[in-house]
Amino acid sequence: MEAYLLSLVRGFQRQGDLVTVHACAVDPELVKETGCTVRRIRPILPRKMREFRFLQQCDQLPLKQEYDLAIGMARTSSTHVAVCGGVHVETIRHIRRTALLRGVYDLFETYFERKMFRTVPHVMAHSATVAREILAHFQIDGSKVQVVYPPIDSAAFRFFDNHERAQARAALGIDDSRLIFLFVSCGHQRKGLQELLRAFVSLDPKRYQLLVAGSKISMPHPDNVRHLGYCTNLAPVYAAVDYTILPSHYEPFGLVVPESMQCGSPVVVTKQVGAAELLQGEPSVLLDDNQPATIVDALRQLDRGLRVEPGFADRHGLGINHHINEIKRLFG
Repeated sequence: MEAYLLSLVRGFQRQGDLVTVHACAVDPELVKETGCTVRRIRPILPRKMREFRFLQQCDQLPLKQEYDLAIGMARTSSTHVAVCGGVHVETIRHIRRTALLRGVYDLFETYFERKMFRTVPHVMAHSATVAREILAHFQIDGSKVQVVYPPIDSAAFRFFDNHERAQARAALGIDDSRLIFLFVSCGHQRKGLQELLRAFVSLDPKRYQLLVAGSKISMPHPDNVRHLGYCTNLAPVYAAVDYTILPSHYEPFGLVVPESMQCGSPVVVTKQVGAAELLQGEPSVLLDDNQPATIVDALRQLDRGLRVEPGFADRHGLGINHHINEIKRLFG
């Protein structure tokens, strides 16, 4: 959501709009880079309590009166539009909670989420999957929910030609005798890493390799799995691999899907991934579930050389300028 916020700031500014951001945490260098106005709201409380006090204070602001268009990316109720990249009560259904404090946290999140959906005039759902979940869990007027897919930065994520791709593969030390898969995640449990690692145990290490970008791997894994750490520039990594794989239990959208496709690399995803809605007619593999046997069967049928035609973002209206125009058309 932080990346999405920056996309909105830059997109509106490019169209000549003045942008003000209300935030709890502020990076001075980022403020200087974007040049937008920032109003900081930082309650002096422990971190988890601070989040909910921040939401409470935002709810008390006259944002609808102060701005032509107020867009909320946290669970706030004082804006014209609430951006929903995922329904919290749906997330809880797919992730086992064991800590008591986490359960209390979920109650507060659900309270603010329910209040937001009930109060705001418009809801922007980042996929049709998210829109259906909102209407399934909350008794609200369906006409105020609009599906608008999140944009990707088509300048940062672009198609790599054969020479550039070969350079990217060499930089990562990729063995051309193997099929290389990329898994990008900071939430391994929900995104199905455990099942994916179990699948790679059954795959020939001389033929298949998995690269993991993001959070460290805290569970045992076979030798054909390599952790890349956090990657500040994912575009060449997407371009270098044969496939990006996202076997999520639950994924409201999954930005890695259009990012990878934009860079030319097809994806392997479960049908539970919201971005799978964009894959009709595109080279990709949809898994019925994320069980290890299902993953193994699918990967054994794949081969290298499959590429996505340039211009994925344009074909599906995922450019930032198009996204800003849609927001103004629907909510302005």
